[in-house]
Amino acid sequence: MVFRSGRRHEGAKALSGLLQAWGVPDSPGYADNSRETLRDETFRKWREHGALRERQDLPKTSGAGRWTMESHFADLFDPTLSDSEVRLAADEWREAHLSPAAKLRVRFAIEGEQASHAVTVALPNNAGTRILEVGRASLILKGVIESWAPARLRNPYVVSVSEPGDKLFTADATLLSYLGVTINVSSVLPDALIADVGENAVDFWFVEAVNTDGEINEARKRSFLKWAREQGIETERCRFLTAFSSRNDPAARKRLKDLADGSYAYFADEPGHELAWYAIASNVGGFARFETRATAMRVTM
Repeated sequence: MVFRSGRRHEGAKALSGLLQAWGVPDSPGYADNSRETLRDETFRKWREHGALRERQDLPKTSGAGRWTMESHFADLFDPTLSDSEVRLAADEWREAHLSPAAKLRVRFAIEGEQASHAVTVALPNNAGTRILEVGRASLILKGVIESWAPARLRNPYVVSVSEPGDKLFTADATLLSYLGVTINVSSVLPDALIADVGENAVDFWFVEAVNTDGEINEARKRSFLKWAREQGIETERCRFLTAFSSRNDPAARKRLKDLADGSYAYFADEPGHELAWYAIASNVGGFARFETRATAMRVTM
């Protein structure tokens, strides 16, 4: 259906007034004439999850309506439903129609929106819990410690967790003594330092949880390596992980290009995978690439 610009403006104004009357914030995510973004991003994902179908008897350039919601999805928009009924219906729909991975992404997104309280993290190897400050970065770090570390590492121990305001959590004195590491608030430390204790060697993982910026770039990597040398840690035993909330997150799109060589990236809403960024040799010279790895499989370093 085609609207004249004047009628479209009147319709948008009327909708804005109605939303204000209902007490609903009037902050649309798209312009009223958006097409490509909805079609290429939103509709594609809805179709993948069985919420939407596309008519195959129409050409892509047709002006006729090609998209329709499946009835089970359209029922979620029933205006007679109360708030509690909508939440219940949405939960039931997700349980019935989303894959385990999709459910996890939804859960992480909801937790991010509701992150108004301190975040409790269960440390690996039954080392207790740690309370982190409010914020999405804390949720990202929680994913690293609770999901990534147990799946990816052989025998992980959280050595330290750093937070703004000189707040620093350190492991117990016995572990620090065993590792030969001294931790204090003046040290150049990542958001988390995790030791992977093997039979013959210990690998140290420097982890940064990025909500806006703070990725492990070349300069940050050099700082960590300098600290490691001061601690007597062999630099070849140092590993580097930058964690984001999602591959679609603006921070990831902005900062992935700045990752240090020989480092990894992790996405909290896809805990079964990681990205590796390193130089590989070839017959025509060195070049670099990204490689995806599933953390469900042991990765040989």
